[in-house]
Amino acid sequence: MIEDYITMKVEYPIGSVSGDDPSMVYPVNFGYAYGAADQEKQEVYLLGVDVPVEEYTGVIIARVHRNNDTKTLLVAAPENIRYNRQQIEEMIYFQEKYYDYDIEIINDEVWDAYDENEKRLGFDIPRSMAKSLPEGVYHVVVMIYTLTDKGRILVTQRARNKTYPLKWEVTGGSILKGESSREGAARELHEETGIIREPEELIPVYSFVDYERHAIYHSFMHMIADDTHVVLQEGETRDYMFLPYEEFLKLVKSERFVASERRRFLQNEQIINKKISQQIGFIMR
Repeated sequence: MIEDYITMKVEYPIGSVSGDDPSMVYPVNFGYAYGAADQEKQEVYLLGVDVPVEEYTGVIIARVHRNNDTKTLLVAAPENIRYNRQQIEEMIYFQEKYYDYDIEIINDEVWDAYDENEKRLGFDIPRSMAKSLPEGVYHVVVMIYTLTDKGRILVTQRARNKTYPLKWEVTGGSILKGESSREGAARELHEETGIIREPEELIPVYSFVDYERHAIYHSFMHMIADDTHVVLQEGETRDYMFLPYEEFLKLVKSERFVASERRRFLQNEQIINKKISQQIGFIMR
């Protein structure tokens, strides 16, 4: 996929206050593209970078077309970071709520469409349409539990500018067009943690269909050495922890964990507990 890059000067870093409206604090970096004439500044939202910056070179992922004043703003993010339309709307709402606007997604991530029996339907789903799938159409989502050889479980903390900011979760995401669930899980694991596993090394845990979310979930498990180094994905995760299983359970069932993932865990808790207990028991023997 050919990416369009842009270098921007950040005029309002995260946490800064608008000169026109002192009550508005910028939750994202906002500025303009370098090279633009002062009277024709190309304004840019920078998503996926949860610290204040002075300048940044990122990938253009969307355009915001304001219908009120015919102005178009750009949305940029770090390379390999994508947000759907709803996520972008949530992050720019603090300012765009004053306008009538449309969002145009650039180089949208593409998924295969499935029926509830996980049979491909023969057409694609743009990621930006994930929240508005028609009846009988689903996409596949994977979850990956990482266990260490001392029985600890990896959790990661979501970046400040993502939905469910600063909440904790296990590794996961949607598989891409052409991928199997195992292949997608191995890719997500590598992208979000830097851990490399072959698809066949992943141990199936549970599968189920979420009719409300139009998603088919597959969960996997794998083992790593306790001293494995985790490489966080910029714009996606900001911290990680390895927790003993009892502490992991407390975190999952708390408000600090992503609510939708907590519900999935509770729905499949017995299966997950059994699989993890089997692995921890194997480790301890």
